[in-house]
Amino acid sequence: MKICLGQINTTPGDFAGNLAALKKGVDVASSEQCDLVVFPELSIPGYLSQDLLYRPGFVDRNLAVLDELRKYTGQHCEGLHVVCGYVTRNDGVGKPFYNVAGVLREGNLVGEYRKQLLPFYDVFDELRYFEPGRDLLTFEVLGQKVGLSICEDLWNDKGSDGYNYENNPFEQYRALDVDVVLSLNSSPFVHDKPWNRLKNIAPGTKRLSGGTGNKDLTLVYVNQRGGQDELVFDGQSFIVSGGDLLHVSEVIAEDSYDVVDISNSQPVIADVANPENKADVKNRAPQLKDVLVLGLRDYTQKSGFDQLVLASSGGVDSAVVCMLACEAVGSENVHAIRMPSIYSSDHAATDAIELHKNLGCWDYEVDVDHESMVSMLHSRYEQYAGDERNLVARKVANNGYASVADENIQARIRDLYLMHFSNAYGAMPLSTGNKTEAACGYYTHFDMNFSFAPIKDIYKFQVFDLAQSSELIPDNIWQKPPSAELAPDQTDEASLLSYAVLDPIVQSHIEDQLCEYDEFTDWVAEMASIGERVSSDPSFLLNWIDRKDARVSYQRIISLIGKMEYKRRQTCPGTKVSKVAFGIGRRLPIVEKWS
Repeated sequence: MKICLGQINTTPGDFAGNLAALKKGVDVASSEQCDLVVFPELSIPGYLSQDLLYRPGFVDRNLAVLDELRKYTGQHCEGLHVVCGYVTRNDGVGKPFYNVAGVLREGNLVGEYRKQLLPFYDVFDELRYFEPGRDLLTFEVLGQKVGLSICEDLWNDKGSDGYNYENNPFEQYRALDVDVVLSLNSSPFVHDKPWNRLKNIAPGTKRLSGGTGNKDLTLVYVNQRGGQDELVFDGQSFIVSGGDLLHVSEVIAEDSYDVVDISNSQPVIADVANPENKADVKNRAPQLKDVLVLGLRDYTQKSGFDQLVLASSGGVDSAVVCMLACEAVGSENVHAIRMPSIYSSDHAATDAIELHKNLGCWDYEVDVDHESMVSMLHSRYEQYAGDERNLVARKVANNGYASVADENIQARIRDLYLMHFSNAYGAMPLSTGNKTEAACGYYTHFDMNFSFAPIKDIYKFQVFDLAQSSELIPDNIWQKPPSAELAPDQTDEASLLSYAVLDPIVQSHIEDQLCEYDEFTDWVAEMASIGERVSSDPSFLLNWIDRKDARVSYQRIISLIGKMEYKRRQTCPGTKVSKVAFGIGRRLPIVEKWS
C-alpha cells in the first residue's frame, strides 16, 4: 500500500489557500500512483478555528470546499483514496458540530468518521464546539482493512496529561483486527513531544499476547505544520508498524508530501519505544530554534506583515530575538533600534552594533532622555503641594515617592519610540522578554505588550543556549551579567535570584504546579535522575538548595509569581513550546488569595 502524507500548513478561514494545498497533495499522490493520501485534522477550515465556527456561513463554506475537493478527486485521481478533515453540523442533541475525517474516492464521499475523544485541557477546548462521535469507520484498500482516527483518539489511558476517557477507539480498532489505522492530527509542538508520541503510541501497534488484536498493526500518523497564533505544529509525521518506526518525516520549512510504500518499508528504528532509542528520536525531531523561527514567520506573514522592528539593547534576550527575526523574514526586513540612556554601558552599544552587522539587519540609534521627562512630570503632578488631601502631596511629604518609577520610565519611553516606528512605517513590533522574566513580572508594563514575543515560552538558560549556538551573536552578549541597565551597576540576578536557581523554580511551579520548597528539592533530584536539564549550572543549584536562606527565597519567588498574574494577562502572544505556557492554556484568576 502506497501512502502520501500531506503535511500542510493551514490557516483558519483561508479556504482558498487550504484547498490549494489539498489539491497539490492530491496531485502528488496521483502522480506517484498512491493508494491513499492523508491530510491533517480539520485541514479544510484550518486549526484552531475556535469561535469562527459560529460565524454565519463559515461551516457552509467549509462544506462547499469539501464538495469542491470531492469533485476534484473524480477528475484527477483514479483509484486514490483522499482522507481530510472538516466540520459538519450536529442536527441532534448535544454540541452544534462534529470534528470529522472523510474519505473521498473518485468523486464520491465514501465514509465519514467523527472524532470521539475531545481534549479539554491545556490549549484545547473542543468540548465547547464538538459533540463526540460514537462509531468507528473501516474501509478496504487493496484487500486490507483500514480504520480512521483523529488526534486525541490515540491517547486514552496513555498517562500523558492525566485525562482519560470512557472509550478507547485505538483499542477498539485493534479488536477489529484492522491492518492500518490512519490518524489525522493537528498536534502542537511541545518540548520532548516527538519522543512521547512514539513512546506511548508505538507499543500499541504490536501483537499483544493475551490482549485484543491478533496481529501487528500499522499506524500512519499525519501532522500539520506551521504556526497558528501561540501554537506551532512541527509537521513531523511518522509510520509505525509492530512497534518499529518505518518512516519519520524530515523537519522542513515548507508543505511536504512524503510518499511511503508501507508494504516494502524497512524499519528506520526497530522497537522505537525502547528508551535506548530516545536520543535517536530526539535527533530527528524539530530543534527549538527551528520551531521558534517557524512560529514567528507564520505569525508575521499570516498577519499580513513582512517587516519586523525590535528594541536591541546589546543584551542576550534582544540578541536572540533579533537573530530569530532575521531567519524568519530575512535580515533586510528587520529593524533594530538602539535606545541608550545615561545608564547604558559602552559595551551595550558596541555589542548591539556588532550583532546587527553580523546579522545584516538595519541599525538605528535614538537617545532616551528620561531625566527631563521626569522633571516635567514632577512639575505637573506636584501642583497641589501642601494639600494633605492630595495623594501626590502626601507621598512627597512622607518620602513615599517610589523612585523606581524614574528607572522604569526609561523602558516606557523606549516602548513609545518602538511603537511610533511600527505605527509610522508599518513594521510589526516584537517583544523580547523570556518566560523566567514573565513569571516574575520583571519587565515594565508595556515591554511585553507588542505584537508577538518569540521567546516568551523559553527559560533564561534556553536563551543562553540559543545565543551560544550562534556564530553571529558576539560572545560578550551572553558572557556578561544580564542587566536592564536602568540604574548604576544594576543586574537582573541581584534583583531576583541567580538564573541557575530561578529557571527551575519557575519551571517546576508553572509546568508541574509545585508550590512548596520540599516538593521543589524532590523535583530537582528527579530531573537530575532522568537527565533532564533544568538549570544553566546544576552544581550551583544544588549548593543553593543547601543554603539556610533558600527556603525563604523560594517562597518569595513563588509569591512574586502569583502577584504578577495581572501583568502576564496583558502580554502579547508568543510561540508555545513547553508543557504549560503563559496564555490560553494556563487559566488562573487574577484576583485570588491562594498564591
